[in-house]
Amino acid sequence: MDERITAHYHASAALYKRWSPEGHLHFGYWRWPLNPFRRKALLEELVLRTVAALQPHAGQHLVDLGCGYGTAARLVAERHGCKVTGITAVEEQMIEGAAAAAAHGLSHLARMRCGDFRRTGIPSGMLDGAYAIESFDYGAGADKEDVLAEAARILKPGGRFAMAGGFLLKPPTGRRAALVRATNEGWAIDCLAQRAPFLAALERVGFQDVTVRDISWRLGPSAIHGPVLIARLWLERLLRGTRLRPLERAHLRSCWSGILLGTQFDLFRYLIVSARKA
Repeated sequence: MDERITAHYHASAALYKRWSPEGHLHFGYWRWPLNPFRRKALLEELVLRTVAALQPHAGQHLVDLGCGYGTAARLVAERHGCKVTGITAVEEQMIEGAAAAAAHGLSHLARMRCGDFRRTGIPSGMLDGAYAIESFDYGAGADKEDVLAEAARILKPGGRFAMAGGFLLKPPTGRRAALVRATNEGWAIDCLAQRAPFLAALERVGFQDVTVRDISWRLGPSAIHGPVLIARLWLERLLRGTRLRPLERAHLRSCWSGILLGTQFDLFRYLIVSARKA
């Protein structure tokens, strides 16, 4: 995995924990009657909505591709009784996630591995389901075929795949291309996924029964939390007389540009995509 990615997560660890002390590294899903001001419930809801497409149940073995601190893996394991293997490229995340699983009595279900989710080392045809939440953009190219191919390889025939994340609908131009570049650079992403190439790659690597749900509007309440947290952080640093490090500044710029990108509805949409391996 690219060293830029691990450097980003090392430098931004404290910022991510401000967003979610539990360790969620993604936006949240709002539905009635969830309180839009309680971010933890929104973050958990996105996990549960994404994984629901896998039709999870006790006894299954799932993989979380790009699991971060393993927070989603623990939630899925506890809620559904599944065994979940979480894969992260960041060793500190693996260590913290394993400790949290032990503290919650979930070590037998939620397990952490440090590695590249494009080359998991998991035997072929072993797993019942695979999911990813805002991690696929660390794959290569607009189609992310390298990650999709690995997901297809490790799933059993009939196994299910689901992911949640943002997609470009077309190549950006002009000022919006600069907005996308700023988003990519601060989060150490080479390029965002594009919807049409991604869906074509799903079929190429052996998935069928593809379902696409546009949940862009559901993310609005959690996205609003971002500017408030950023403003509070800048004010705290100003009062303390301490400066943000370069990678921290880049991360915060990406947060701003990512939220702005989410308002460009003809260019960018947030989707849950699911499919079944043939």
